[in-house]
Amino acid sequence: MNKLIILILSVLLTVLSVVNSNETKWDYSSSGSSDTTPGDFDYYLFVQQWIYSYCSESKCIENKEREAFTIHGLWPNDRNNSYPAYCTGPSFDLGEISDLEDQLNIDWISLTEDNDLFWTSEYKKHGTCAVVAGSPISNEHDYFVAGLKLYTQHNLTSALISENIYPSDQDTYESDSISSAINNQFGGQPVMQCDNNKLSTIALCIDKKTLSIMDCPEVDGFDTCSGKVSIPSSSYKL
Repeated sequence: MNKLIILILSVLLTVLSVVNSNETKWDYSSSGSSDTTPGDFDYYLFVQQWIYSYCSESKCIENKEREAFTIHGLWPNDRNNSYPAYCTGPSFDLGEISDLEDQLNIDWISLTEDNDLFWTSEYKKHGTCAVVAGSPISNEHDYFVAGLKLYTQHNLTSALISENIYPSDQDTYESDSISSAINNQFGGQPVMQCDNNKLSTIALCIDKKTLSIMDCPEVDGFDTCSGKVSIPSSSYKL
């Protein structure tokens, strides 16, 4: 009987470990704050992901693949590398952003699930902490509008091409050159993530009061790129 209990506990621990691993794989840090007060943070991380690096590691929905950075999220963050999450306030309501859905379905997409499930998750975890009356983001609609505006203002795909950095399955680039190119185009030092020497994520730091770009401080989980890295092209397949 004791052996059976030990076996069951072992299986449960293994399952929990896998679930937690999947939840944090594409997040920037596991050091979330217990603070659930909206607005209590230092700045935003505006996170964009390169589809073909992501899809080389995860099974993506093929009709959503395109050669572009797309929005992962707009995340409140603190300079001490903690961040608020799951703050108090109204829950996600798809009807509140019905006028934005066409654009969200292009620029703020989930590559592995229905988009509305992705938006729900992003708003529940991060958006609720951004919403403060009288601030640039005072409700759910403002949150998604802010993300779409930042995406238009800071088009990473075009910015890199302007600096002669192109997606390619053959060419590689110094990671510092990519970071400098973004800084040259937008006037703010980004942070980046790479996976197996492939550029997967670029995050810009955004002032919470003005929603303008700023230099990023050190951010846990980012700056994992070094030396030469690739930006896989749309023909890239494992």
